[in-house]
Amino acid sequence: MVKINSDVLKKKSRFNLPRRIFILLLISSISFLSFSQDNSDLATYPGKWIYTNNNESAEWFGARYYKMTATELEKYHATTEKLVSYLHQQPIAQNPLGVNLNAQARAVYNHYDHALAATEKVKTEIYVPFCNLIHNNGKIDNACTEVSYIQLRTNDESAVYETAMNFDKLDDKKALNQFKEIFCLPKELMDIGSGVFLYNWYYENRIVVARNDRPLWFPVTNKEYIARMMIYYNASLKEGLIPQMVIDALKSEIDAIPPEMMMMPAYINGNSQRPLTGICTVEEDSTKALYKINPNYFDPALPRTSVQLITITMEGHADYPEWGEINAHRVWEFIQGMKGSDLRELLDVK
Repeated sequence: MVKINSDVLKKKSRFNLPRRIFILLLISSISFLSFSQDNSDLATYPGKWIYTNNNESAEWFGARYYKMTATELEKYHATTEKLVSYLHQQPIAQNPLGVNLNAQARAVYNHYDHALAATEKVKTEIYVPFCNLIHNNGKIDNACTEVSYIQLRTNDESAVYETAMNFDKLDDKKALNQFKEIFCLPKELMDIGSGVFLYNWYYENRIVVARNDRPLWFPVTNKEYIARMMIYYNASLKEGLIPQMVIDALKSEIDAIPPEMMMMPAYINGNSQRPLTGICTVEEDSTKALYKINPNYFDPALPRTSVQLITITMEGHADYPEWGEINAHRVWEFIQGMKGSDLRELLDVK
């Protein structure tokens, strides 16, 4: 490591402020480079799989708020162990190099309203940060702050879309949420097999494992898109978030849309002819199809602990080959080792 004589910094009378700042920045950059270089040899050092089950925890991530019966609780724990076992069997988990996989099982629910969990579908999460191995005082340690990860969740429909819309903070949550339910269909990034794909969302990439007998997503027509939009903007007008002239301009734009186009599947691309709605035809450039979650996807006749949907999330940049962090590379290798047929076996539905 390059060393800087600390006596130099003590002679304040010899240096003006800019020069002192330069020296401090130089020390910081040298320290950062030294840190990176010191740990580069650990990229192939054997790491570990570390598993913690937090479902019985008294903290916010415990499963107690679901108020499960003994039968439900038995199924929940069996599902958790099945999912953890599947992840642990992956080649990267069996031989993690340069990283520790710090797997944690926990419950997922609305932490701002615990009472809702008692009647909801039970959702579990297996969160696995890929912690970089580092040198620390002569020992091999791991750093888990702001590292790449995978996050497996069950029955969480909020994980299968990112909304296509920009929103004001409406007090009318019903008007807000019905508009947020519309989203742009994500692009397929990788075919994992058996009808399972890794999708590319804006912020994250996500594997979606859905049942075969019911569609997960439905296309939205222009008519429905416009109807939901008007509910949202009328609520915005009522709360004083937009002026009447916006509503008038929006109605004028909608009136000019040909009637035969209203029942067509909705596509948007920021159409210059329709700047407020963004509606376009599928033949135009840079189109994005609008979809919504199938409201009948989940079978209410099944026990609420039944696994009907699985998502596996990773950071959006982790698939970039040029990304330098070893933890991001290991995440991408982990995802590439998965098979759609194996993932489907984790569902309780077909």
